[in-house]
Parts: sequence; C-alpha cells; structure tokens
Amino acid sequence: MNEHPLNGGGTLATDIGNEWNILLVGGSGEEFALLSRLLAGFVFEERPVHLIHAADSQEAYLLLEEEQDIASVMIELDASQDRAPLELIRYIRSTLLNASVRIVVVADPVWADAEEEIMFRYDINAFRLKGELDAGVGRLKAAFVGALRAYREFKKTEDEKKSLEYVALSSSLVLNSGSLEGLAHDVLRHLASILNTKHSFGGLILQKNQRRWRKLAATGKFAELDTYALPGDVDNLLSLLRTFNRQSLTFEGFHFHSPSAVGTERLIFIDGSRTPSDWEYYLAESYCANTDAVFENLELRHEIESTQKEIIYTLGEIAETRSQETGFHVKRVAEYTKLLALKYGLPEEEANLLALASPMHDIGKVGISDSILNKPGKLTEEEYATMQGHALSGYEMLKHSSRPILKTAAIIALQHHEKYDGGGYPNGLKGNDIHLYGRITAIADVFDALASDRVYKKAWPLSDIVELFRRERGRHFDPVLTDLFLKHLHEFLEIRSHYADEKVF
Repeated sequence: MNEHPLNGGGTLATDIGNEWNILLVGGSGEEFALLSRLLAGFVFEERPVHLIHAADSQEAYLLLEEEQDIASVMIELDASQDRAPLELIRYIRSTLLNASVRIVVVADPVWADAEEEIMFRYDINAFRLKGELDAGVGRLKAAFVGALRAYREFKKTEDEKKSLEYVALSSSLVLNSGSLEGLAHDVLRHLASILNTKHSFGGLILQKNQRRWRKLAATGKFAELDTYALPGDVDNLLSLLRTFNRQSLTFEGFHFHSPSAVGTERLIFIDGSRTPSDWEYYLAESYCANTDAVFENLELRHEIESTQKEIIYTLGEIAETRSQETGFHVKRVAEYTKLLALKYGLPEEEANLLALASPMHDIGKVGISDSILNKPGKLTEEEYATMQGHALSGYEMLKHSSRPILKTAAIIALQHHEKYDGGGYPNGLKGNDIHLYGRITAIADVFDALASDRVYKKAWPLSDIVELFRRERGRHFDPVLTDLFLKHLHEFLEIRSHYADEKVF
C-alpha cells in the first residue's frame, strides 16, 4: 500500500481527519507516483487531498477495514477484463454498509461496451474510460472535485440526520428528570454536544420567579455567578452575560428565552467561544423547544407535589392539634424518616415518598374523643384500647387509594406502633414482618414524642432518650435502624433544632 499526502510536502500527513482520503485500486506504483506528482498541493475546501494506493483488490479489502474515512474509491479495470475488482464494490456497499464513499470505475477502453451494464448492476457513482482523464490535470482535478463534493453533501445529510436523532434522543432522556436543577444540568450537557462547544464552555440556565432570576445550572465562568443583582429584562441581561467572556463580544454564542405558561420565564445562555453554524443553531433551538415542555411539566408536577405536601401536613396537623400537640411534630417526623431512610440506603425518591407519607401516621386520631386524647393522667385499660384503635382507623381511611403516597401512608398508619419483638399493636407483628416504613417511622415518632412536651408529660433529657433507645434496641426498635439513628444522632438533633417548638436540650 502506498500513501501520498498532496499538501506540497514529502511526508505523510498525520491528521488524516483533516484530509480528503482517496483510494486508488489497481495500476502500477509508477502510475501512482506520477499521479501524486501531478496533484501535489491539490486542496479542496481548505483540506488537502490524500492519495492511498492499493495494488490489487485483496490489499484494498484490508485497507478498507482499517480506514473508515475514505471519500472516494477509484477502481481500475485493466485490459485483461478481469471482473474481480468489481466485487470490491459489493463488499463496500453490502458488507461494510458504506453508502457515503463515492465509487468511480476507471476502465480500459476494452470495457466501453460494458459501461451501461456496470452502471446498472453495480452501485457506482461514475464510469470513466482511461482516455477521458488524459486531457490534462484540470480534467483530473475536476473528476476528483465532483466526487469529493458529492461525498461532502452525502456526509452532511448523514450528519444532519444523526444530529436530529441525537436531539430526539437527548430530548427523551430528560423526560425522567426529578428536579429542575437536574434537568437544567442535563440540558446544558446536551447543548454543549449539539453546539460542538469546547470542553471548558460557559453555560447558564436561569429561571425568573417573582421578578428575580434563580440559577438552575451553570458551568465555566458562570458557576460562581451571583444572581441577586441581575437585571430583570432579557436584553440587558444578555448584554451583561456577554461581558463575562471577551470572545462573546466577537462570536454570537447561543441563547434561548422562554416565557412559561405557569408564570415563570427561563433563559438559556451558552457563551460565544465560537459562532454556531446555522444548522447547529437550528438543532439547539429545536432541542430547547422540546425540553421547554419538560421544564413546564416538571414545574407543574412540583406545584402539585407542594400542594399535596401541604394537604398532607395539614391532615397530620389536624390529628396532632386535636391532642394539643404541636404541628411541628409532623414536620419533624417527616424529616426524621427521610434522614433515617437515606442512612439505611433507600434511594432518594423512596426516602422522599416516606417523608411525604409519614406525617399521616396518626391520622386515625381524628376518630378518638378529646377526653381520651387530652387526658392528663394515665389512661384506663378501656381508654388505652380505644387509643390503640387509631392505628387501624388510620389504615382504613387510607387503604383504598392507589396513589403511592397514600398507600405508603396506610402502611405507616397501621404499623408504626408495632414492636420488633412482637409486643406492639394492632397485629403483634415481629421483626421484618413489620414493614420497613413502619419500623423507620416508629423510631422517628418515639424520638420526637420523648423529646417534646406533651399534655401528659414533660420532654425527656437527651441522655435518658439515648439510654431508652439502647435498651429497646431489638425489643421495641429494629436494631439496625437503632444503630443508624444513634450513630447519626447529631443530624437528627439539627432537624429538631430547625423545627423547634422551644429549647428543650
């Protein structure tokens, strides 16, 4: 195999990706050397032409397996009328599935009568008799230019198709984003690929709520951007952002502004380290338009979840305030259960579900009379039995729903008073027969109850609470969860402090 870079030099160019590779199959080494000299310095669209020579079809097979980026293959058919070289065409098109390379057959005049048959039977792009290219270097270059231009357009169409597929795939990949921030980071990453930005590009996604911009994601120089004093109108904001990179004053970069149907607006900005092509800009805008709906759906989902959370907290607070207990109890229990779930190793989505559901652990208390709920003294056996009924009552209220939050809340309401050794109620479940959610909430509920003033008792000292949990490890409480709780007690105390009714410890 011979190679010759036609860039005016005598050495093989190292960056093949910036050259037009043309494979010549057949002919002698002397013919190849002559052709190389004739075309020395030949450049098309600022890229040099690089000739590669394979003496026969067998050598060409090997070379085509190694080198994928070949713009044109010129196959010689000599006077022997050997058809073996034509099988190379089938190999390129059918085996390698290479539809982009331009194939030109250069045939001895004895093949003149076979031109029509070869053109129809084989997937080639041109048929030339050797004499046609002997009219001078200009005619030869014109033949190469035609092949290279056709290859360029084919690859451009192919790349555009792949780009569209990437935009569609990238748009679908963000559909399952769980947060606006996570979605924004994914969008910036995909835009960097679509726009072919440098590795250290600067990107920013802002969202404006109530006249103030909030940063959802940022890279590069924008990572430390303080959004507090940013101008509210988009034109002034864009002018300011372009000053962060001096190149942004020269190159256009990319931006996408989107007013939201839910009363917010977003701005996506990629700094101008280079000016995107019209196609890149179109792809980026199409991608942003697709993901815009995902942003809005996620905002609406968060709004619904926030409303659900408020309703759940309110339901939990109704039960607690009927027994003259603080409404912060349900907020603390929610945070305790989430923290303990994460320490246990549950995924964040499941821990969040537990935090949303646990505030309804005592919802069954709405059916207990005030005289029992708020009795300052010890309950009678009959009254205690009535009080125990709140677990089953809460379960009956919630069990009919198919929604994940309420299904989880039903489990917690029923089982948060079960004990690990089987001594709890209402069903006397034991060990792992008690659902993990019930075992987690039991620790959260008891810890907060002991640490808070109630109508029938004062808050316990922290040392006494720790001693009780050590003593009840494996009896009342799951031993693994108890160990995690005690190991990370300082984090639970931070939650307690954040939602404190008063200073207890």
